[in-house]
Amino acid sequence: MNDRLLRAYQVMATIVGINLLIVMAGFIGKYATDEGSWFNRNQDVFLVIDQLHGFLFMVLIVLAAKLTLREKWSWGYLLSVVLLACIPVVSFWAERRTTRRVRSADPAPAAA
Repeated sequence: MNDRLLRAYQVMATIVGINLLIVMAGFIGKYATDEGSWFNRNQDVFLVIDQLHGFLFMVLIVLAAKLTLREKWSWGYLLSVVLLACIPVVSFWAERRTTRRVRSADPAPAAA
């Protein structure tokens, strides 16, 4: 299967999922440690990561919407994809669920 849209969605969902884990680690580290901790000294780094995460998340939403339109899914399914992508670790499961749904809708490739 040569599906560039699905592959772009998979890559972006993985990147956003990993980025979300980093964002959450920074958030928890900031509030769970004292003032002089590494997390508090490097808040500028986490600010850049947070902003990058926001941009990448918007790209992920656009890719999910394009898949929704192409596959003729309900808007409720798109909403579930977007909401599940906001939950650390669960976002990886949501990507696999969407991939399975796309692949199950594709007809089997013809033998060459």
